[in-house]
Amino acid sequence: METMHEIIPFAKEMLAQKPNRRMLKVYLVGTVVAFLGMVLGLVETVCQSFSSGEPLDAELAQLMAREQRALETEERGRQEEVATVPAAEQITIPRKLQQATGAHRSAGAANRLHAS
Repeated sequence: METMHEIIPFAKEMLAQKPNRRMLKVYLVGTVVAFLGMVLGLVETVCQSFSSGEPLDAELAQLMAREQRALETEERGRQEEVATVPAAEQITIPRKLQQATGAHRSAGAANRLHAS
């Protein structure tokens, strides 16, 4: 309000001096631009308190959702590939080799370490 009280006497003084129209238009345009800047700054400040931390527009939200779905689909495909390994590709260790290397004993030994 303080600036409004300053603008009114300034406008009266300008009109009393009878300035040319061109100079009056320049002052009027400058005043309107300053007023709009002040209003827009006030609106931005008020609206910023209600917005979330990160501004999202509709296209960005759709793109993020599409990427998330693609990642989930890819992950499901990987899990299915791991779960459905053919029997021909599975590696089996013969019992004689297990006994020679002690592979079947290592798991039991690990379980018995606390009992020693």
